[in-house]
Amino acid sequence: MSTNKSYSLGSHYENFISNQVAQGRFNNGSEVVRAGLRMLEDYEARMNELRTLIDEGDTAVTKGQVKTYTDAEELTADIVKRGRKQLN
Repeated sequence: MSTNKSYSLGSHYENFISNQVAQGRFNNGSEVVRAGLRMLEDYEARMNELRTLIDEGDTAVTKGQVKTYTDAEELTADIVKRGRKQLN
């Protein structure tokens, strides 16, 4: 069961919410706030995933599980080669 709570958003966000409803994008202010919270939740999930990938990368570097390239052309060639391999 949901409980109604009240939050002070300030005039900037109150105006933003009102404009979103006035433009017909949402039926009411609650829909605007829920949409914003969904976006924040998605953003936080993506950030957590990126942090995990960064940690995995740091661990790989620490363990010496890296590949070095002599120049950008060698890196590009390897990327293309691995991309083609994945397509096949």
